[in-house]
Amino acid sequence: MEKLESALNEILKTGKGNSILLELDAELYFKTIIKAIKKLQKKGLSGIYVSTQRPFKNISSLLKKEGININKIIFIDVASAASKEAQEKCKGCVHISPELDVDELVEAIYNSAEKMKGKKFIFIDSITTFALYKPISESLRFSEFLISQVKGKKDIILILNVAKDLSQKKFIRDVVMRADKTIEIKD
Repeated sequence: MEKLESALNEILKTGKGNSILLELDAELYFKTIIKAIKKLQKKGLSGIYVSTQRPFKNISSLLKKEGININKIIFIDVASAASKEAQEKCKGCVHISPELDVDELVEAIYNSAEKMKGKKFIFIDSITTFALYKPISESLRFSEFLISQVKGKKDIILILNVAKDLSQKKFIRDVVMRADKTIEIKD
């Protein structure tokens, strides 16, 4: 976790190297998410949280319990197939199709980022989950788009999570090559 803290401090200080790929053991996912978001919010950043693993209601509740200000986060929920009525009641959440249409997801991220002022982060809770449901070409296209969008920008940080046991797969190696930093998180 010290590597994560150090990388975030460096990015926040210099504004350089703003895409980070975190290689995590499954049991460290949530702990790492909490630590990263708390650090970023403490430094005044608002963010976009793309949830491919847990529905909005679940993840927002868990983050709130951990003391994270969910009012400073726009959630993009890919993990649940919410009804139109449920979507309209979800302030601060954008629901997209669970079929994971890359263009729809990219548009939701772009539109959400445009609404935010100041420094911000984009947190993808699991690029691994994305890769399980989409062809490698689509997963890579999604990752490349995100990394290219933050490259050279001082007002945005991208954090992608990947399961450590899948980090050697070809797709993930391609993403690793494009990210500014790759950090292996160990307990």
